[in-house]
Amino acid sequence: MKRIMLILSVLALAASGAYAQELDPNLPADFPPVTTHVYDSNAIGKGYIYMAVAAEVEGTGYYLMILENDGTPVWFKELTDDYSYDFKLQCNGLPTYAQFLHHHSYTGGGDVVHMVMDPDFGEIESIQMGNGYTAEAHDFQMLPNGHVLLFGYYLTQMDLSALVEGGYPNALVSGGVVQELDADRDVVFQWRTWDHYSLEEMSWRRADRPIVSQFHLNTINMDVDGNILLATPVWVKKIDRQTGEIIWHLGGDENEFAFVGVDHEEASGHFGGHAFYRLGNGNVLIYDGGNRDGTRSSKVHEYKLDEESKTAEFVWTYTPDPPVYGWHRGNAQRLPNGNTFIGWGGDGSDHGPACTEVTPEGEKVFELFFDHPSVESYRAFRLPLPTDTPRVYVTMSFVGLGDHYFRHGQTDTGVVIRINNFKGTGYSALGVERVSLAPVYPEFEGRAPRVLPVRVRVGASGISSIDARLSLNVDIFGLTNPEEATIYRRNIYGETGPFKALPTTYNPATKMLRADMDAFGEFIIGTPDLEHVALAPILIAPESEGTVNQELPVALDWTPRGFVDGYHLQVSTDPGFGTLVVDESELKETPYILETVEAGTVYYWRVSTINEAGPSEWSVDVFETVLAAVEVTVPNGAEEWQRGIEYFIQWEDNLAEDVVIELHRGGALLQTIDTVPSTGAYKWEADLTLEAGTDYSIRVRSSVDETMADVSDAVFTIQ
Repeated sequence: MKRIMLILSVLALAASGAYAQELDPNLPADFPPVTTHVYDSNAIGKGYIYMAVAAEVEGTGYYLMILENDGTPVWFKELTDDYSYDFKLQCNGLPTYAQFLHHHSYTGGGDVVHMVMDPDFGEIESIQMGNGYTAEAHDFQMLPNGHVLLFGYYLTQMDLSALVEGGYPNALVSGGVVQELDADRDVVFQWRTWDHYSLEEMSWRRADRPIVSQFHLNTINMDVDGNILLATPVWVKKIDRQTGEIIWHLGGDENEFAFVGVDHEEASGHFGGHAFYRLGNGNVLIYDGGNRDGTRSSKVHEYKLDEESKTAEFVWTYTPDPPVYGWHRGNAQRLPNGNTFIGWGGDGSDHGPACTEVTPEGEKVFELFFDHPSVESYRAFRLPLPTDTPRVYVTMSFVGLGDHYFRHGQTDTGVVIRINNFKGTGYSALGVERVSLAPVYPEFEGRAPRVLPVRVRVGASGISSIDARLSLNVDIFGLTNPEEATIYRRNIYGETGPFKALPTTYNPATKMLRADMDAFGEFIIGTPDLEHVALAPILIAPESEGTVNQELPVALDWTPRGFVDGYHLQVSTDPGFGTLVVDESELKETPYILETVEAGTVYYWRVSTINEAGPSEWSVDVFETVLAAVEVTVPNGAEEWQRGIEYFIQWEDNLAEDVVIELHRGGALLQTIDTVPSTGAYKWEADLTLEAGTDYSIRVRSSVDETMADVSDAVFTIQ
């Protein structure tokens, strides 16, 4: 990708404190112009504005953009096929964005691939979910240890007619799936919503539609204790990475928290937006999108959570004046200077701001507007350039034996190096750089630890070998659990090869974390991740004790509970698994496709999850292979259907191909209604031109084999 640097002219409107882009011949004609308002230049946080056009607006292109406070683009990239979500810097300083593959018809967002760029904005990786799932647009996190968190949706066919009056009998109902991928992009954790809910306990809305959006995921983060925070427009949940169980529910119908300092009814609506982040002070920051009908403004809230006593104490809020109705999209970001930067997403007013920065006292210091009121950015952030991230660097010349404190004036790297011995030339220099970023693409020998998002580079001139002790000040590094910490090292050049753990000790008297070093390189701090627990997986498909078409391949699918390194799958025709059809002990992905099966045979299958704790117990199930079949279930005799009214024609089948639905009268074909996928139901309106009669029937047949068919057991009436 070619990096483009442009400098635009700006028109300073001194009276209003606003800056508007002038037309520039070097700027693409479809680049969206903006107007910014700088209310207090001295109070604005450091960094640039990251946004991406996330709307289809005639005459406006799909752009990623980084802007100065006056609206001048520092960098931009045009996306040719579709717009993107969530353009931002990750904890390792790499820019990422979610490139759409297609948009969802049943909920916001869509299927995407997450694109990763280098500091010069060259694309270096595309990341997709595993196990056959597709990533969704709303959020994506690269973790300091090289893993990633992402989520997507899966659609499950369900009969909602028995649960909700007017419910679709073959509705595709969405579920959410969360994954953690390791450095090799293998799935090491997976969590699915429908594995923790039953149909009966759900609150259903719009169940009369063919596709029902039952879960809408917005935000995912790794919490400080190593578990996962997952948020939707209605609720926040904490998910145990060891077991997959839900630790607590915050907001929504399942809320377990008592609210302090704010009315309960009011607070219950605070947890619905596109941002839920843990702050450095331990509190949580929430973007509250308000409501869809424009009667409640979007806001930002800060709460203090007591997870033991299940209390949520109201700390701070910002309410815009005039109101902003950014009910979809949006985010809130706490800046290093204490300000809060807000991206309003899809503002429902005529021309609300795209982003606003406010002080802790709620005073606006900056605001940006797209000149075209229909242009939106999914989120907006204030961030440094990838090449301009926070770092401190100290060099010492003519170093000798003994302690060397790498600080100079107000600059303190937090690093002390005690040189015991070294070899080199007469001139010797030692340099230390501390960068407030996680390492780029770290690898580890064995399981990855949790990693502090800070890296230290130690280099030298005139020194060929060294025997020294590296000490890191835990207060400067922000390490809260130094007793559990380990210092890791890898080669500084090229950032390749795995980090190796160094024998590490902690001195509480000096608050120094120490390790011996015999080579220069890049150093990071890691702490043990949550322990593995071996739990039997959840079997998904085929349906438990169900039947499958003996002429088709069979997909065996399951999902882990907690951590996973691999699976052991066995398939047998013997309930004691004495004779194995399949015995795969090193599977990494699901589903497993059983290409051929024997006719009229009962198969037993079982799966064990494998991780550091060893193999889990088996999860066991059974299915039977049967002939291909179709059976009409509705109408099946004695129904009285009214012309001009819609009804569901229903059937059961185990076919892979489409089916043809026919209307018969008096045993003869009257008309072909439609050719549709074999989903088990079809909404049909009896045509007003049909004659009234009591001798109608429905026939459903395979689209490739006319003999594979079934007809209503008895006639029904059309009147």
